[in-house]
Amino acid sequence: MALQNLQITTVVAMRARDVSRPTPEQQEAADRRLLRDEMPRREVRRGKERPAE
Repeated sequence: MALQNLQITTVVAMRARDVSRPTPEQQEAADRRLLRDEMPRREVRRGKERPAE
């Protein structure tokens, strides 16, 4: 297996950390969004058509 010989260097780790950081705009949008367990549950209707929009 090729992954057994994988070595993460300091440079690779620093780049990965920088790439994974959200931009300030992304962070603000995430802060405004409700968490999954705070969202109201949707009613699931099976076999019925969706109401006209």
